[in-house]
Amino acid sequence: MKKISLLIFFACFVFCLQAQKKDIKPGFRKQTPAETQFLNSLHQSLYASLPHVYKDWKTAPENSFDAVKYWCDIPTQWHDCTADIPTGIGHGDPWALNWQVDFTMPDEQSSGLMMAAMKGVTDYTNGQQVATCLKATNKSKLGIFIYANISSGVTGAFPISYCSKTPPLTILLPVVATLAVKGIRSVDCPIMDGGHVSMSGNYYDNAVVFLGKPVSSKTTSTGSDGLTTTRYAIGFDKARIGKLVVQNIVVTFKGDSADIDEAIKLIDWQKLSDLIER
Repeated sequence: MKKISLLIFFACFVFCLQAQKKDIKPGFRKQTPAETQFLNSLHQSLYASLPHVYKDWKTAPENSFDAVKYWCDIPTQWHDCTADIPTGIGHGDPWALNWQVDFTMPDEQSSGLMMAAMKGVTDYTNGQQVATCLKATNKSKLGIFIYANISSGVTGAFPISYCSKTPPLTILLPVVATLAVKGIRSVDCPIMDGGHVSMSGNYYDNAVVFLGKPVSSKTTSTGSDGLTTTRYAIGFDKARIGKLVVQNIVVTFKGDSADIDEAIKLIDWQKLSDLIER
């Protein structure tokens, strides 16, 4: 009996070892301590650079971050994916992270905006009136998105759209930026839909800032909605993809122009600039 028990124990032990070896999903490997430290430190810097309070506006709860759980959905006893990382990172893909903060005006304030705006519309076929109404209501949200280490495989990954009668504005920053522009969706360009003025057009303004690498491509086109869109891609040195460094940072904004201006003042641009490899 003892020999049989030992045999069963040994078989189970070998089976468990084999199961552990196969525990990592295809296309994944375990992070190195250096990778974990780099990703956690980078995330903390990105997080700390952004504002987390804006006026009395609401924001969604922000989840905590730990690199060893970033690619691990649900670790279990039989599949401990803790510290898994895609095998391509550090080879075909960079150590990239992103984060975002979204603010929303309280309902009682946004309702007031809508009621006041709708009073100005007497003719819903009048593009100028409809555009003015929608523009007045599109002031209740502000989104800030930040990306680090963008390896641009997509041309024009970062667009800004604007009314052709209001060309992009240059954003002044306290640090050197390779791109800093804001697009205004002016009421001078009523947004169209199928040849008619859109009753649900998006008039939120937008902006994009590049730190580190320069613009690698830029294309401009005008869509059927009547808005002009310029798409930018940021440079990335793929020869240094295996280095644990930050090559570039992109910050984008979506909101009313005045709110974007205020958000820009609340960002710690020096902290972001200091992350870039010199």
